[in-house]
Amino acid sequence: MMLKRTKFLAAGMILFSSAFTLTACGSTSAATKEDPKTISLIAPDHSDVHPKTQNLWMWKEYEKMSGVHVNWETMKDLDQKKQLILNRKTLPDGLYQTNWSNDELTKYGSQGLFQPLEKLIPKYAPNLNKLMEEDPSIKKAITSSNGHIYGLPYMSTDPLGGGRHFKLYINKKWLDKLGLKKPTNTTELENVLEQFVTKDPNGNGKADEQGFYMDSGNFGSFELMIKSTFGFNTAGRTAMEAGFYIDDKDQLQYIYSDPKMQDAWKYLAELYKKGLIAKTAFAGVDHDKWIADGSKEVVGCYAWVGQEMSFGEKVGSEYVPISVLSDADGKNGATVTQSGVMGTSAFIITKAASEAKAKQMLKWVDYFYSKEGSDFGYFGKEGVTYNVNKDGNKVFVDKILNDPKGASLGAYQYVDNVYGGFYPYLEVEERLKNIGKGMAPEVFTDDPLSHMPKQVLPNLQGTTEESAEIASIQTDLNNYVDQARVKFVTGKWNLDTQWDSYVAQLKKIGLDKWLEIRRAQYKRYEED
Repeated sequence: MMLKRTKFLAAGMILFSSAFTLTACGSTSAATKEDPKTISLIAPDHSDVHPKTQNLWMWKEYEKMSGVHVNWETMKDLDQKKQLILNRKTLPDGLYQTNWSNDELTKYGSQGLFQPLEKLIPKYAPNLNKLMEEDPSIKKAITSSNGHIYGLPYMSTDPLGGGRHFKLYINKKWLDKLGLKKPTNTTELENVLEQFVTKDPNGNGKADEQGFYMDSGNFGSFELMIKSTFGFNTAGRTAMEAGFYIDDKDQLQYIYSDPKMQDAWKYLAELYKKGLIAKTAFAGVDHDKWIADGSKEVVGCYAWVGQEMSFGEKVGSEYVPISVLSDADGKNGATVTQSGVMGTSAFIITKAASEAKAKQMLKWVDYFYSKEGSDFGYFGKEGVTYNVNKDGNKVFVDKILNDPKGASLGAYQYVDNVYGGFYPYLEVEERLKNIGKGMAPEVFTDDPLSHMPKQVLPNLQGTTEESAEIASIQTDLNNYVDQARVKFVTGKWNLDTQWDSYVAQLKKIGLDKWLEIRRAQYKRYEED
């Protein structure tokens, strides 16, 4: 009914506008016919876990607050359908919560499909502009190599929150039962995991305990923590995930050809050989089985960005975080966190939007980069989705806290920014999010804020030419490293006798060219 009424009002405005234009000028134009307060957005379809976007409480409420009506079009598997969208005869006004690479933003922006926003942001997005002025690295992260900003960020100012911060989570019940301390370095971690799998800490008389155990395909989260202990966390998590670190001479280096990576894989291979890493690390366990096994108390350690992961608040609370893990000599301990700009394409305005609409769209989305808008996007409205406790903190109402699938999915039935990521907004501080879900805030005994990397880089921006040249090299390098990782860690390849031939293959794929391009991108980033 609301949609029909909005369309009727819009139609009335069009008729009025057309009549006025005919009288004044004797002609009409598309610009005078449109209603800038009605916009069309494509977004991912999450209707399997929350109401359809157009029916979500938050968006109905925000329409009342903003006076802007959104015609939502949602799509499953949106990341795989991006090219189909661009090939349409008529584009939507904008793209919401999408995940385009920096290279894609530059490519399609240069082609005129995405509108440049850098001149509009200071006037029509004052909240985002203020964040950029307070932290110049934000602007550097979202500005393409051609000087234009084509997408707005998904971001967090909390280094320990917003999905930025990877940690190891270790089973506290098992530590206490075996009289063990939380490990602080790789030697202690190996010892703890060995006792976990040999001393029956769950007390069922079966040798069913696992050391490091996650659903297959998430081994990379554990490897991130180990790479940090071997000295690769000099530029933060994003750099490590992109395959590089910055050495002591400020030179960008490829991680997976470095002799230190050979040592890191040797350490992981030893854990795997001893059965301290689940044999299903690379295949055989889906997410549902892993959750079920967590409830059966067979998981000793996992790695992720949040305490609850998917075990839920009860089981998740039985694990304590290891935020800073050092090497055997107590060195190289650094917090595995990423840039506050975790995505650069959370909100894109396409060429289809008129100048009036583009300004309106920036005003509409900028609210979520304010403290008030951030809280609204995550918590909702007092008395409806949350109440304020005696300490002045927001706590979700009981119908959300008691949701059988957990508070996050409970809140996701009302608000949009509590589940998943890549939203165009400023994440709420992690401590406050945990309190809101009825959980105790995480307690870190290893002081992660005092162990930050030397720098925390965002994804580096490339030129159109660089992007075209590096694309196939990057894909082939990633595929080969993924293959090599499995073979080295599981012992199918020998790290002593086959390392040189492995590095030679990396060079054959195009490693030297990859390094040349990445170093040029890093140099530009430093000079900006």
